[in-house]
Amino acid sequence: MSNLIPKGFQPIQSSNPFAGHLGPLYEKKIDDGSWARGFLVEEKHCNQAKVTHGGMVMTFADVLLARAVMSMHEPPFVTVRLTTDFIGPGLLGQWVEGRARITGRDKALIFVEGEIVSRQKPVASVQGSFKLLRA
Repeated sequence: MSNLIPKGFQPIQSSNPFAGHLGPLYEKKIDDGSWARGFLVEEKHCNQAKVTHGGMVMTFADVLLARAVMSMHEPPFVTVRLTTDFIGPGLLGQWVEGRARITGRDKALIFVEGEIVSRQKPVASVQGSFKLLRA
């Protein structure tokens, strides 16, 4: 399985108990200072058609966008809005990867968007807002 994980990706060490059920999830720092996150689609991530379940895509989107927020602000923060446009499948055994970027900020919210792909084909386009819980 390790040969299916792209070079440079390392397992995410999360203190979030929910995230432990999703993984393993991986991340890699990109040369421009941003982060990519990804996962290898296992049976536990799939629906009956062996396609990544929409709930997994949305949960991964939340984890992906949160990483971009962490580049600007330390936790705690919470997701207040998450929009996911499903475009294509992530199939059993494929690597799914996402990248996100900050698009705006006000006093209490950070706005983020990202793309999720598999084999260089779009899986989802995602947007979210995160509320900062500490100034």
